[in-house]
Amino acid sequence: MKIVAGKSSPVLAKRIAERLGCELANVRYKVFPDGELYVKVEKVDEAVIVQSINSNDDLVFLILLMDALSDSKVTVVIPYMGYARQDRAFEEGEAVSIRAIAKLIESYAERVVTVNIHSDRAKSYFKKLVEVDAMPLIGKHYKGKDIVMISPDLGSYERVKVASSYARCDFDYLEKIRIDAEKVEIRPKSMDVDGRDVVIVDDIISTGGTIVEATKILKSLGAKSVECACVHAVLAGDALNKIFNAGVERVVATDTIERHVSVISVADAIAKVLLQDS
Repeated sequence: MKIVAGKSSPVLAKRIAERLGCELANVRYKVFPDGELYVKVEKVDEAVIVQSINSNDDLVFLILLMDALSDSKVTVVIPYMGYARQDRAFEEGEAVSIRAIAKLIESYAERVVTVNIHSDRAKSYFKKLVEVDAMPLIGKHYKGKDIVMISPDLGSYERVKVASSYARCDFDYLEKIRIDAEKVEIRPKSMDVDGRDVVIVDDIISTGGTIVEATKILKSLGAKSVECACVHAVLAGDALNKIFNAGVERVVATDTIERHVSVISVADAIAKVLLQDS
């Protein structure tokens, strides 16, 4: 078995290969002048492709990798599963993007591994998917620190609950309380953050808007400091600048998307799944 390092995940692929004691396959990527993409991979009997989908090019490169290895036994590791947020038709006539992508990927792959896919609904479109939970890794990163973990909304509450159990710290979520017909107040459900070091935890940080608003609220309530931690650091556009300008002192992420804030690796967790299922 060889590890095929996708164009978007070379560092994580190398780390997984080291954990498994496997070699990296020789692979070549090229972009033609007209923007078309090209892939060439050495012939192997069994391959594990490691490629996050954080752009359209990432998706096309993955398709080309799978096609190039169509005569091999292929496991596809997609640390960040892009398009998972379009997990339903929100308006009539919309494509359910993740459903289409699930069908395509599983037409090539024998197994699919991902990390913290955005929703159970997105996960339901796959038949061969194994999901790795990186929240325990975030929790362990903060273990022993006197912090409060805060979910920016009720939707991420269960994720923060898991992370906080490994960090052994207090946790809460931001709740919207309607004061009257025009005024809504947002504050922690029950935790007093005055004078506390707070870590906002979420699965994805994309534009940073949610983190910015949550930071403003927590600062206004007397939080001593604010950090944020996530599994997938999409960080679209100038998101990181906006987050730091809002007063966040530090951003911590895993390496599902390779950024300079990716200080927690999911390599061990993914390697463990690959060994169990091999």
